[in-house]
Amino acid sequence: MKNFDFKKLMIFIILSGTVAIAYQLPYLRYTFYDQMAAALQLNDTQMGVLATAVNFANIMCYPIGGFFAARFSMKSLICVTLAAFVALTVVFAFTTNYILLIAIHILYGFFGIATLWSAYLSGIRSLGDENNQSTLFGSSEATRGIIQTINGLCFLGIMNVAVTPILGFRYIMLFGAAATGIFLILAFIFLPKEEKKEAVAGSNKEEEKYTTMDVLKNKGVWLTMWIIMCAYMSWSLGNGYLTTYTVRVLDVSESVASTLGIIRSYVIVFLAGFLGGWVLDRFTYKGKGFMLLFGTIAVVLAAVMFTSKVVPISIGLTLVIAFLANVMKSTYWSVMEQAGIPVKMTPLGTGIISFIAFLPDMIVTPICGVWLDAATAASNVEAGFNKIFILLIAFSVVGIIGAYLLMKQTKFIEEKRVSGEDLTHSL
Repeated sequence: MKNFDFKKLMIFIILSGTVAIAYQLPYLRYTFYDQMAAALQLNDTQMGVLATAVNFANIMCYPIGGFFAARFSMKSLICVTLAAFVALTVVFAFTTNYILLIAIHILYGFFGIATLWSAYLSGIRSLGDENNQSTLFGSSEATRGIIQTINGLCFLGIMNVAVTPILGFRYIMLFGAAATGIFLILAFIFLPKEEKKEAVAGSNKEEEKYTTMDVLKNKGVWLTMWIIMCAYMSWSLGNGYLTTYTVRVLDVSESVASTLGIIRSYVIVFLAGFLGGWVLDRFTYKGKGFMLLFGTIAVVLAAVMFTSKVVPISIGLTLVIAFLANVMKSTYWSVMEQAGIPVKMTPLGTGIISFIAFLPDMIVTPICGVWLDAATAASNVEAGFNKIFILLIAFSVVGIIGAYLLMKQTKFIEEKRVSGEDLTHSL
């Protein structure tokens, strides 16, 4: 990436590291479920409530995040996020009070989205131009994966040498708080000091200011939302069910399935972020790139349904699905430029886009659970997974349509620019 000097590199690392930590510490149950339950003296239902607390706060805070990012500097928001995570994580390490744990997880969700998410997206977007947006977002996703991998290995080492799971979990949280504190210090030093983003009264300099209605009227916002919704569902359902599919349908041992899960969570995320971002920036029209990605993942999903008896091939196909889904997830925010979303609309726009685009995940996941339970009760669990795969194919088809419309939108914008027309009110 051209003109990517040391200052920009540090901003990039701090932003990526902040998001990596913010989306790892509240979700340690994915890796240390049993140890966490034992340390906190919680049953499965109570563990589920903690997960719900974080997810509900996340969804509710996306619009708030856009509001904050449009009015406060990136440095202020990132530093507030990191300071809050340090305090919350230290308290988390020393409490087993269930009500307090719920409050901590709600606050994790609040600070992880309201003061971070839109500020992060705006910050990453501002580091480049329209020619390298996919590379930027893909590299950021890969960097997040690297940092989370390093943390995860440290967590695992700490847990293995701890005398008891309770002490192990406590030391993990304290290590996480210390790592967060390091990024807080780096943020204070390296993030640029900015003024509040609202126009200064009496200034003669004309500022671009956007309202919620401006965002909702922008066609590019809805196209971006469309792409992200379909791509995110591919990633979410794929991540959530491919590992258990290999165990329950392909009859792979749990240890082998966990190894495959690690490959999906770490190795593939790293490769998809760097390689996928670079490849997508080679497309003149990102819509065309996403049409290819959605089309390929639909074909591979269909292939999985018909190769369950050929286990090695089916396993390989599930890894291909994970790779394609992570390529889309790591690059879908890069379409904002070609969709026609002004840079100064990014803070407010990303908040609204995230709120709507990620909302179906709360609805679809319980439905998939019902399908699997019903299929298991009927002694045909494969039928339940096939319904999930068919649903994913449907999202891919809808995604192809959205990607095609995105390509048409990009061509429209190019034509307007060539003719010298003002795009401010035509998108």
